[in-house]
Amino acid sequence: MTGGPPKVFISYSHDSVEHQEHVLGLADRLRTDGIDVEIDRYNPSPPEGWPLWCERQIAAADVVLMVCTETY
Repeated sequence: MTGGPPKVFISYSHDSVEHQEHVLGLADRLRTDGIDVEIDRYNPSPPEGWPLWCERQIAAADVVLMVCTETY
């Protein structure tokens, strides 16, 4: 990790709108607490496409937080 706040990438399944909103709420709360969080909802359409964007986020993160559900 660097000297700044940890960089966290949140990976999750899009089970339902409610689930997506809960995960977004978690990301927003972590950001409020000073954590550098990245989640797909903050970047609605990456020019490089989702697979490459996800790979880059994982590589850049200090921590990958997986919100697991039965579907995921």
